[in-house]
Amino acid sequence: MSIRNLSPDMAMHHMLTTLRPGPFAYSLCMQPAASLDELRRQATKFMQLEELREFRNQARAEASGEKKDDKERQGKSGSERGDPRWDNCGPQFSQYIALNADQGKILQEALSAELMSPPRRALSPNNVDHNKKCRYH
Repeated sequence: MSIRNLSPDMAMHHMLTTLRPGPFAYSLCMQPAASLDELRRQATKFMQLEELREFRNQARAEASGEKKDDKERQGKSGSERGDPRWDNCGPQFSQYIALNADQGKILQEALSAELMSPPRRALSPNNVDHNKKCRYH
């Protein structure tokens, strides 16, 4: 779009109001650019910074590729479960005590002692046999 006699100040103001929230927009709010040339310089710096971050993330992903192969041998990785936060998680404890009772009984005791609230009932598909279930699930 071309506008006749558009002042640089007006152009800069309207451009700043259309920026998506993020580090670049926040930095311009903290220290506004004096001219369009200065604004271009700041934008160039932020683009270089984003490219550097992307390059480092790719390098880390390639370096951790060997570790991910080991995880895939053990089981699904977190990203395959749909949550990338679980990629670097291992067991919470080094040792677990074996249960000496049925999971259903343990759940029933925890509910009766009000240690936890009852779980919400999950929706089942139409073709499920509702007579087949365990107390835990």
